[in-house]
Amino acid sequence: MTRGSDAALLDAWRDGDAAAGNELLRRHFQSLYHFFFNKVEDVDDLVQITMMAAVERHDQIRDRASFRAYLLTIARRQLVEHWRRRGRIERLEDLRGLSVTKLGITPSRLAETRQEERLLLQALRDVSVDHQTVLELYYWQELSVAELAQVLEVAPGTIKSRLARARAALAERLDKVEDAADDAMKRTRPPPADGN
Repeated sequence: MTRGSDAALLDAWRDGDAAAGNELLRRHFQSLYHFFFNKVEDVDDLVQITMMAAVERHDQIRDRASFRAYLLTIARRQLVEHWRRRGRIERLEDLRGLSVTKLGITPSRLAETRQEERLLLQALRDVSVDHQTVLELYYWQELSVAELAQVLEVAPGTIKSRLARARAALAERLDKVEDAADDAMKRTRPPPADGN
């Protein structure tokens, strides 16, 4: 049963109501799952680690109105730590030029959906993690510019330029992915019949 806003649930949780904390985390489970889904294979582990970190630090949350942004900030940090432990990066700045594909994540997570969706997901996987994250959080998670600034730990004025660069990178990559798919289709088509 839903018992109000995130802020109300967080206040109740801080006052010792474990059920309110469970409801708050359950409310944002899908957001976390979608955040990790196209970036790593072991999604469930990272969702669990992120939720545990939120449980341990729930009394430290500064902005009561934006629990989801706080949770996604933890998720982003856990993602970076996940790749550090695997030796794929050394520091956060290393993500700016890397794509999920370059990090060695297999494309097995690409959904068996329409061709356009697969191409979009592949293009999204091929842009830098920085670009992928800002696009997913803005368009799929529908975070505001202020919430994005909190999650990405940058000034709010930086978000619009990051979004513009991310959109341009995705459009460029999508063109290449579509061209490659068209070429592959042409190679697999049987030659036309003579008609004789």
